[in-house]
Amino acid sequence: MLHLDTLSRGELFKEISELARAQGVANKDMWSQLVNEVVDSHLSDAELDPDNDLIGLKTVLSDMWEIYKSTAGEETIKAIDEDPEKPHAE
Repeated sequence: MLHLDTLSRGELFKEISELARAQGVANKDMWSQLVNEVVDSHLSDAELDPDNDLIGLKTVLSDMWEIYKSTAGEETIKAIDEDPEKPHAE
C-alpha cells in the first residue's frame, strides 16, 4: 500500500482548528479528542504513514491547544446564542 505522508503539522493544525471552530471546541480535552480523530482518519485514508511517530504527532498537535485558544478568541454568550441564520444586527 502506498502511504502519501504529505500532511505537515501545520496543515493538520489548520484542519483541526477549522473543525474545532465549526464544532465549538471549548477545552483541551475536546481539542485532544479532535486531534485523535483527525490523525486517525488520515491514517485510515492512507494519508499518514503508520510507521511514523503518530503518538508524538498527536502529542504535539494536542499541545497546540494554547495556540488555537489564543487565535480563536473568546466566544461570548451573546455570540453563542445567536442564530446563524438570523444574525443580530447592531
